[in-house]
Amino acid sequence: MNRIAHAMVLSLAVFLVLLGGVFIIASGAENILVGSIFIGTAALLFYLTYRSDKINAARPRLVNQTFNVRMDVSGDLEQKQLTCRSCGAPLTDNNLQVVRGGIIVKCPYCSSTHALEEMPKW
Repeated sequence: MNRIAHAMVLSLAVFLVLLGGVFIIASGAENILVGSIFIGTAALLFYLTYRSDKINAARPRLVNQTFNVRMDVSGDLEQKQLTCRSCGAPLTDNNLQVVRGGIIVKCPYCSSTHALEEMPKW
């Protein structure tokens, strides 16, 4: 429920509670019955808006995060051309995906998939 509809429903519920209170105070069997109906309707509106908020809060939300990472390493780094293990075709950054914390390489030529492993420098 959007904010405007949410505010209108809550305003209507508050108005019904006040009007129901006035009818109950006025006494008389009919007035008490009408006041109780107004207060019951207001309670139902409060409950429905509460449930709507709970349902919206439970929905999964897509969160995009970007990180700027600066790495300081000891020694010299050299850039190497990535090649496919199966067919030897050159690979680019677009062929890399991060899946569950590991880097996965998918070759666009032979469609083979393998994990990228970093070789130790020692």
